[in-house]
Amino acid sequence: MKIAVTGGLGTGKSTVSKILASTLETTLIDTDQLCRRQMLRGTEGYEGFSRVFGQKFILDDGTIDRILLRQAVFEDGELRKELENILHPIVRRQVAILCKTYSSQGEITVVEVPLLYEVGWQDEFDVCIVVYVPEDICMQRVVLRDEMATEEIMRIMQAQMPIEKKLDYADFIVDNSGIFVSTVQQIYWLAKMLTRKLRTGIQ
Repeated sequence: MKIAVTGGLGTGKSTVSKILASTLETTLIDTDQLCRRQMLRGTEGYEGFSRVFGQKFILDDGTIDRILLRQAVFEDGELRKELENILHPIVRRQVAILCKTYSSQGEITVVEVPLLYEVGWQDEFDVCIVVYVPEDICMQRVVLRDEMATEEIMRIMQAQMPIEKKLDYADFIVDNSGIFVSTVQQIYWLAKMLTRKLRTGIQ
């Protein structure tokens, strides 16, 4: 069984993904982490990035200036699409290979995919979970967590599908807007449901 966990900026999808994978005693694949690895020198992603963007975002030591690139990505929609066209096919292929490997071993696989619906990956998973927090609370959490300017947070949120719309496509929803204990209880219940679904073959 392949499970996708998604949400929006500041919803806590990484925390939910880690707890769910731990509860299920299974593997967690973080697509953001895979993307970051593909921005390192010597990788397929880095080579593709260099071909498309040249030295525009490359520092003197050969590494990519992540801060400059992040600012540019959320100010320029076309540049963001070019970057996604480089990284997403690579990461998508890696996830497919990893899921196939774990599935052959009888494992459930939890995959954290922040842009699941934006890039149209949802049909590749058996179950899609959306971690929900209202946008105003997300804003407060990201300001405290990352010390980002409100304007920058707004640009990032506007580049993503509204969290309320993602709820329409979810198989399950984890409401992470309350106390942490409530979130954990929802995850434990969800883990039981998914385990039973896998064991009985319920659709």
